[in-house]
Amino acid sequence: MTTSRTIPYEPALDGLRGVSIVAVMAFHASATSGLGGWLRGGNLGVSVFFTLSGFLITSILVSEVDGTGSIDLGRFWSRRIRRLVPAALVTVTAVILLGTATDVITVRSSGATAAVWSFTNWHVIAAGDDRLLETIVGPLGPTWSLAIEEQFYVVLAVVAWIAARSARPVRMLTTVFLAVVPISILLANTVSDWHPRLEFGTDVRAAEIAIGGLVALGWRRWGGRLANSAATADAAGFVGLAALLVLFQFADSTPPWLLRGGYSVVAVATALVIVGLLAHGRLAAMLGTRPLVAVGRISYSLYLVHWPLMLVCTPARVGANGLVLIGIKVAVSAAAALVLHHTVEQPIRQLTALRTQTTVGMWLGASLAVTALAAMFAT
Repeated sequence: MTTSRTIPYEPALDGLRGVSIVAVMAFHASATSGLGGWLRGGNLGVSVFFTLSGFLITSILVSEVDGTGSIDLGRFWSRRIRRLVPAALVTVTAVILLGTATDVITVRSSGATAAVWSFTNWHVIAAGDDRLLETIVGPLGPTWSLAIEEQFYVVLAVVAWIAARSARPVRMLTTVFLAVVPISILLANTVSDWHPRLEFGTDVRAAEIAIGGLVALGWRRWGGRLANSAATADAAGFVGLAALLVLFQFADSTPPWLLRGGYSVVAVATALVIVGLLAHGRLAAMLGTRPLVAVGRISYSLYLVHWPLMLVCTPARVGANGLVLIGIKVAVSAAAALVLHHTVEQPIRQLTALRTQTTVGMWLGASLAVTALAAMFAT
């Protein structure tokens, strides 16, 4: 039997999150400040998040299977709810109220509802060309990627639960991931010619998450040998990071090759970085620096708040342009994210004594309340 390998806290993984959220924010800030030629592929930071989530969540689930022989679905989903939902609901509520009280932003009831129930990506696709700008460029548009991740959490947990009941659970999970990658790429080349369908569909982005899952399973199997090839892993990590940085700068947002399966290239580069970080060499020391780790630790809150605030901070409202405007947008987003992280995200995440039924009940009640708020006050 293969020995279980749990993933201890790795500061450098938060550092990778920090790099990714900086890329996303730089892309959005420059695009809304008249400097759209800088970090044209910064939105690919989202792809890094997908692969990193696949790695971490698969590690958690496999560790539970190794330790207990089963998966407690209720406990797993309860942890995910506490981790993700409160900050998201507070953000959606704040955006609705801001849109109601002022003319600063326009909030659609359908978009807010999609954000609450984690189907923004499919809402954008269903809205079609006529409402594309309204849905994806609206204040809650970036929640499309959170929707994909949350849909993934549901499906992967069920797959892991089924695998845990088989004779070879890890082999079954490996087979599933190995099948998902080519199927997802095939769908990206056949399901549609429409750009948003190929960018926002859960099915066509699943390969990035599955590649992260494969890294987790590979580390479980061969991680003990990493010490003997740490220098090679570290070098591979630097190659992966260099590839990501080049893509962030030059990928030009969404070129056709990315939409047709090229996101998997980003995922492979991310996988190399993850392996390099687990080697605890120079790359881990570099991405484990305090500033990057600090940014990474609040990356979820930053992702939630930065886009609506960047829409609010227009040149006319703040009296600035160019780099000064970008600085203001980043500073305002960081301040709001710190407040959200320390007053909502972290305190509720740490309520581990809550029973699963209580957590689910609170989630349903709060989500229904915000949905009702959207129906009453959003346009």
